[in-house]
Amino acid sequence: MARASGRACRIVQHRDPVVGRNSGDGGGRNPPGVRNGVSRKQHVRIYTSGQRTLGPTRRGAGDRAGPIGPSACGCPSAARPAGCLGGPDRPSSRGYGGNRRCDAHRCVSENRGRLYNYLITLRSHMRAFVLIAFTLFAMGCTRNVPLAGEDRALTAWVDPFIGVEIGNTLPGATLPFGMVRLSPDVAPPNHTTGYRSDRPIRGFSHNHLSGTGGGARYGNVLVIPQTEPADLFPEPEKVDEYARPGYYSVLLREYGTEIRCELTAARRVGFHRYTFSKPAGSMTSEELLRGYVPDATIRGRILIDASAIINMVEAEATHNVKSAVRIRSDREMEGYGRFRGGWGGENPYAIYFAARFARPFDACGTWKDSRFSEDSLAEGTQVGGWCEFLLPQRGQVELQVAISYISTEQAWRNLDEERMTDFDLVRNRADSIWNRSLHSIRVEGGTPEQKTVFYTGLYHALTMPADLGKDENPQWQSDERHFWDFYTIWDTYRTVMPLYTLILPERQREIIRCLLDIYEHRGWLPDAWTAGDYAYVQGGSNADVVIADAVVKHLGGFDVARAYEAVKKNADVMSDDPYKYGRDLYEYEKYGYLSTHVKNGSSKSLEYAYDDFCVGQVAASLGREWERDHYMQRSDCWLNLFDPQTRFFWAKDIEGEWAPGFSPTFRRPDYWNGPYFYEGTPWNYATYVPHDMRRLIGLHGGAGPFVAFLDELFDGGHYEIGNEPGFLTPYLYHYAGRPDRSAERVRNLLEEFTVGRRGLPGQDDSGAMSAWYLFGAMGFFPVAGQDVYLIGSPLFEQSTLMLENGARFTVKAPGASRQNKYVRRAVLNGKEWNRNWFTHADLVDGGELFLEMGPTPSQWGQTLPPPSLSDE
Repeated sequence: MARASGRACRIVQHRDPVVGRNSGDGGGRNPPGVRNGVSRKQHVRIYTSGQRTLGPTRRGAGDRAGPIGPSACGCPSAARPAGCLGGPDRPSSRGYGGNRRCDAHRCVSENRGRLYNYLITLRSHMRAFVLIAFTLFAMGCTRNVPLAGEDRALTAWVDPFIGVEIGNTLPGATLPFGMVRLSPDVAPPNHTTGYRSDRPIRGFSHNHLSGTGGGARYGNVLVIPQTEPADLFPEPEKVDEYARPGYYSVLLREYGTEIRCELTAARRVGFHRYTFSKPAGSMTSEELLRGYVPDATIRGRILIDASAIINMVEAEATHNVKSAVRIRSDREMEGYGRFRGGWGGENPYAIYFAARFARPFDACGTWKDSRFSEDSLAEGTQVGGWCEFLLPQRGQVELQVAISYISTEQAWRNLDEERMTDFDLVRNRADSIWNRSLHSIRVEGGTPEQKTVFYTGLYHALTMPADLGKDENPQWQSDERHFWDFYTIWDTYRTVMPLYTLILPERQREIIRCLLDIYEHRGWLPDAWTAGDYAYVQGGSNADVVIADAVVKHLGGFDVARAYEAVKKNADVMSDDPYKYGRDLYEYEKYGYLSTHVKNGSSKSLEYAYDDFCVGQVAASLGREWERDHYMQRSDCWLNLFDPQTRFFWAKDIEGEWAPGFSPTFRRPDYWNGPYFYEGTPWNYATYVPHDMRRLIGLHGGAGPFVAFLDELFDGGHYEIGNEPGFLTPYLYHYAGRPDRSAERVRNLLEEFTVGRRGLPGQDDSGAMSAWYLFGAMGFFPVAGQDVYLIGSPLFEQSTLMLENGARFTVKAPGASRQNKYVRRAVLNGKEWNRNWFTHADLVDGGELFLEMGPTPSQWGQTLPPPSLSDE
């Protein structure tokens, strides 16, 4: 266990302190050793000379000077008596001058600390008034005229702990699409979020993913609160946890001290508050007999690990290349870390931070390779900074940490632009921001548990990707907003992107323009984009589906001709790295399928066919009929892998022969590396022809045999809601004229979503799983890439979507319940509606879908199935 030295750091600035740059190893040197330390009971002594920020200065210059003044004890340097700040009375651990307090010239740091605590107490009495005033103002800023009861905070229905285990969701504090996702990290083994309920908390880092599988990413700039002794790998006892949108709290116990850890967030700044207390049960008998002693102190310590990562799977782990930390003043630290590796590939990136504390340090320094020192600068692959505070009972330490992917200067700018500094005000603002976002959908009826799952699902769907704005893209400068962590579009195109088109259309336009901006600068549309680079393609070129979905729904706001150029390149140009971008087209163009020589060849062939259909739709929107017909014809390539004898898709070699060993449940243990199907079995992909279900049903012998096939899929235990290829499958009964069977299947699956830490049936995958629940609960489901919504079976008696133009689309289902799950009659915008589907145009200008529900199936919706390509 590494311990921090007892002396305070001596902060010495140099003429060449810039040690972090966007490329290269940077420069700079370690400061000279500290000859005269400062007692832990003295304040930090700071010397400055030509101070500059740590990191690159690409976005402008502007040196920031630290405080300059007399010695921390208040004694003039020239008149310092023996025994005060480095007098010879007591040797230090380094053999240099020691530190002993002098009676003639008492140091002021303790009195200064008491005054600070008094001011904090005084401030707390004024905080309630400010919070009330801010809350009243924030609640008047909602986008639409309130509905009845809309003044209730919908954040009260959100439980961020739902799904943290199976779903890998994030329990910490963030804002919608926030760049900062401030959350606890635990000792390994952990999930991709860095968290597990049964593991001790190490600290709290500032960037995370939510709901993802594979190897981990991020977990950088880790803040570790603790008492003594200093420990880079603490395992404190976790007593309780609490979270709601934009706020996280936990009580940690170690060495007889309790630390109440509280987190909240702005878009680029994480806010921390740590309250240190010594419970009565840990006090000595003498302390208990004397009662509370105001002068008693608790030694609170904060460590900031600049080299921290979430290391879950060593084979796919992120590695620190170089880090640096500098003590910048008696309240400030700055630093950076450069990393590479993790899920998706090397993807090197750097993260810079600027940390400002609300109170001055009583001692500080840095550490490197688990060795603590009083030096103000540390560089290496395992480095960080530490600071120490002498606190009264229930003393608090607050700090703000801004991050940037550009430079430390930009991190300071991000911190300074965050004008609100009061922790409780920031927390209240975060709650208000989330409340406005959650008000994009209002539901009535249902059970409290269903509402909790619903609004938590909406919360999850708005957590990723991370909005870097227009000034935080480290690769290139652009007029477009940039987003990180499309993780991956293979997951989100099916549910999350269609949800944004409905309730956040401008955000969806920004995302599409970001995808096109990546194409403009890097040459290909991404399927996965994380840490500023391409990651693994899981299926087809799924950005094609996102763009087609926007085109057929007339979303607007982007250059369709440019978008067509991008998707056409996916369809026509062989990628030099099809596992990162584009398609593996050589065999697909030659044989009409990918053979057994290509990993996941069968599932990729099916997805390529649908991608071609989507490319054809974009061509049609531009009046390019010949090209439209070409891609529509190529979208029939799924037929090449359909075996009419088994009624399943299977694999072929380059000679056109079926691969041996067919089984509808065939899957390798490492199913993501399956030779024929990605993350699934032939059962999971048996119905993946979303553009031509009519033809697939015909190959099964008609509607009756196809319904029987689907029944076998579900009743035989072969269906998996926990993975994205099956999202549309429960609704496919619609195409066979049996929406009642879809209702039964969907309602059963919705019950697999529950409250609790294991409340999701699979990984949430950037909100994709949660968005599936949202659509199912509201009673309609999008066919991504098409202008089709399938009418399902609502859980709620009323669901209202707030649309872009101020209008509202409402699904009313009076009497909807567990028993009343069948639609008996539908009325859309005042017209009797016998189709089991509708289009985007039917809702985008507002309106109402009225559904009469009943306990038994009816004949409704059986005669007019959704459109298919072979209808033409």
